[in-house]
Amino acid sequence: MKIKAVLLSLIIAGGLALSGCTASENNDNNDNNDNGGNNSANTSDSTLKDGIQTFPDEDALNGLKTADARAERIGVAALGGSDNTLIGWGLGHDRDGIGRPIDALKAQEKYGGRSALFIDDSESKNIYLTFDEGYENGYTGAILDTLKKAGVKATFFVTYDYCVSAPDLVERMIAEGHTVGNHSYSHPSFPSCSEAEVTEEVKILHDYVKDNFGYEMTLFRFPKGEFSDRTLSQLESMGYTSVFWSFAYQDWNADKQPSAAEAFDIITSSTHSGGIYLLHAVSKANSDALGDVIDYWKSNGFTIGDINGLTD
Repeated sequence: MKIKAVLLSLIIAGGLALSGCTASENNDNNDNNDNGGNNSANTSDSTLKDGIQTFPDEDALNGLKTADARAERIGVAALGGSDNTLIGWGLGHDRDGIGRPIDALKAQEKYGGRSALFIDDSESKNIYLTFDEGYENGYTGAILDTLKKAGVKATFFVTYDYCVSAPDLVERMIAEGHTVGNHSYSHPSFPSCSEAEVTEEVKILHDYVKDNFGYEMTLFRFPKGEFSDRTLSQLESMGYTSVFWSFAYQDWNADKQPSAAEAFDIITSSTHSGGIYLLHAVSKANSDALGDVIDYWKSNGFTIGDINGLTD
């Protein structure tokens, strides 16, 4: 089955490359990179033109505490155009009375009925940990150790390359009761893909994981947080719940890591009820800080929950 899956994927990958479905240069899950989530970019410091929210240079927005602020984002309140208009998921600073990001709440209200999760809007003191896995950088084992010691379950969104290169870690995720989610075959911007290409991107990885690990995935994360009405509906029709996030920060760059103490401060200072936290497993800072972050959340009355409970 492995040989069959690899051959099939190679054949289809050639088709994807020729047909214009734009993949990232490296499957490194840079969801907060040029087209990724602007978790801390202050919308009051941005400009809005033709429905596209453009942020100033990231240095003006406090460095590591923001995602790549040079990216252009489309604000949730300014959506329009065709049903395949690219929507780049990003967050501003505005919070409600209990610290929840307003943008996440608006997006949940707008898209929650279409099998999409941005935040748990129940006001319960629940937090959901998710990790994106584009390539293995040597820290996932330690992350799994920390989660096991703390008795916490998380969701790991994997690409095809990750599954092929680190099958032992995928097997461990499953064996230890974590959720494995689909992050696509080649990490493209989905609105640039045709319906057939979207199906291939999702199904190749879905079938590979099912055939090689005996595990059927039901959660999906759009690469770079880029989706459209069409692609969101297509994922729903394929039986997937699309999981976004209400917290992310610039942790994906392995060559530009904060200290563990800085990572702890960045993550815990954005603690909020119902939070869906996107962390990249390539980050040494995340790995080193994770145990203390979990202890902080628990000591402040938060429960780190299983995100599958939100899809029931």
